Amino acid sequence: MSRDVNARSAVPRDNVAAPGAEESFESWVRASSARLRRLAYLLTGDLDQAEDLLQSAYAKVLPRWRKVSAYDSPEAYMYRVMVNLRTSWWRRSRNREWSTDEIPEEPWRAGTPDESDAVVQSQVLLAALRALPERQRAAVVLRHWCDLSEAETAHAMSCSVGTVKSNASRGLAHLRAALAQTPESGTRRSDLR
Repeated sequence: MSRDVNARSAVPRDNVAAPGAEESFESWVRASSARLRRLAYLLTGDLDQAEDLLQSAYAKVLPRWRKVSAYDSPEAYMYRVMVNLRTSWWRRSRNREWSTDEIPEEPWRAGTPDESDAVVQSQVLLAALRALPERQRAAVVLRHWCDLSEAETAHAMSCSVGTVKSNASRGLAHLRAALAQTPESGTRRSDLR
């Protein structure tokens, strides 16, 4: 019986949620899930992977919620967790080959003429975003989609401000080049600034 007591006392108290912490965490999840889901989608480029990324990030934050909730911005901590998780997933899967039964068709051709231009633009932009290297994609998404400052983005990516600047600059240059190559894309260069 003493082994059970010793085993329980070996669990660090920081990872045990306080009695009211679950309600606090649940309300924070409800309030932040829409924004974080969009970030996850932009980081992964796939709805299923975005859901997996978001759930994994929430699972990592929950045991530390008492500590994380005391931060000025728990969402900034979540950004960092999501970027780190996505990077580790990418590193694990970059040598895998993906086979499909069919040649992918252009999905935006099925829309109505009224919304086809907007759909084409968003599909071209998402395809160009998916083609970016991980760090450039993270820098562009955090800086220009989440509207974080360079310092906040550097903190979320665990790198220097200079690295954020160069990755964001290169990422935007690749996006501009990709969008300039598609004549049906009505996106102007000034839209990406």
